[in-house]
Amino acid sequence: MSEQKDQPQAASPDSYQVGYGKPPKQAQFKKGQSGNPKGRPRATEAHMPVSRIIRRSLSEEIKVHVNGKQRKMTRLEAVIEMLFAMVRKGDLRAAKMLIDLGHKHIAPHQTLAELMGDRPLFTFTKEEAAKFSKKKLMEGIVFDDHEDDEGGQPVL
Repeated sequence: MSEQKDQPQAASPDSYQVGYGKPPKQAQFKKGQSGNPKGRPRATEAHMPVSRIIRRSLSEEIKVHVNGKQRKMTRLEAVIEMLFAMVRKGDLRAAKMLIDLGHKHIAPHQTLAELMGDRPLFTFTKEEAAKFSKKKLMEGIVFDDHEDDEGGQPVL
């Protein structure tokens, strides 16, 4: 006697029962097709965090006139340049702000070369290089020739 096990029969489209966990066939995800084809919508500026808005605004490039010449720099660089200009004019609050920014954002063990990376430490225009030439720097220095000194001492 052979017993025949009850084998489940393939469900025909007519016999499919809709219920909990069994959505209608036309509402089911199609094979190979995303359930969210457009993706999540991007955040609008109204819903963007303030920190992101500030970061984006400060990193935006602007054109600035420096010594009569136009230069491109980020807004943050322009603000720092303004702070340096204020310090050169004697503004102590600007000096304190720059020092505080330096302490906060520059690691104390970093050397100037590490901070600058591959960029040159100093860049001079031809006029600036002429100002700092050895001949120009030596102008106005008179050497005092004494016999006991070798080569003499500069007298200012």
